[in-house]
Amino acid sequence: MAEAQQSKAGGFTRTAARKALAPLAHAAVTAGTAYLTRKAMQLWQDKVQPKIEQKGGGRAVAKETLKNVADKAGAAKSSNREAQRRQRKQRRNQRRRALEKSGSS
Repeated sequence: MAEAQQSKAGGFTRTAARKALAPLAHAAVTAGTAYLTRKAMQLWQDKVQPKIEQKGGGRAVAKETLKNVADKAGAAKSSNREAQRRQRKQRRNQRRRALEKSGSS
């Protein structure tokens, strides 16, 4: 019976804490959202918008961005492929040397 009363008391405390902290959490989320919105607008006006205006509109910027991404992705693929080829060649050479050392061919 004492355990049931303790569990009820714990439930009451938990409920009271939630009700007390809910407005604080709501205020924190609202303030955070307002801050992020202000910063996003500031970044847009300071960094992105001038580049769009300078390069001739959003379509031109999107085209250039996609081209840059494609170039970088292609370079990464080819350099990765070259690294894999070098590793395979190195393993083949190691196996060949091991076979020569053991005297079998």
